[in-house]
Amino acid sequence: MIKHCSDDENSSIGIDYSKYDEMIDLLKEAESCSTDKYLVKAKWSKILSGGKRKYTQCYGPPFILQLSGSGLVAPCGMLFADKYRKFHIGNIADNRFKDIWKSDRYWEVMKLIGSDKFNAQKDCGTLCLQHKVNEFLWDIKKGNTSLDKCPKSKPPMHINFI
Repeated sequence: MIKHCSDDENSSIGIDYSKYDEMIDLLKEAESCSTDKYLVKAKWSKILSGGKRKYTQCYGPPFILQLSGSGLVAPCGMLFADKYRKFHIGNIADNRFKDIWKSDRYWEVMKLIGSDKFNAQKDCGTLCLQHKVNEFLWDIKKGNTSLDKCPKSKPPMHINFI
């Protein structure tokens, strides 16, 4: 899997996403090395996105919640740092995940990141794990797509596909 590089909300690394455009031929050549037993795949939608989001709120974490190595439960890995404590939901070293997931705190955080008080375009690093889920849910919210537009004759490839 050939992935993009993500930067934080302050662009601390200073990634120039436009440079990916110069690598398209090289990435296609790498993909052409795939065989029946070896797959080379570029994450094109993220690589060519320019590091930009079209959505402002974050709706992905209820579908892809993240846990740190220390057991911290937060909407995403970027929010594990102590300075983002207001987004921390709980810790599986202290409480069962089921109890954290059913807690009022869980919904406080989910509502906050899905509200106008949170702006994923400014408050988040680039191209997070939930990016594609957020794009899809944003399009549903804005009326740009609907679940009815998904062809019923072609079910999703995986039961957990959103």
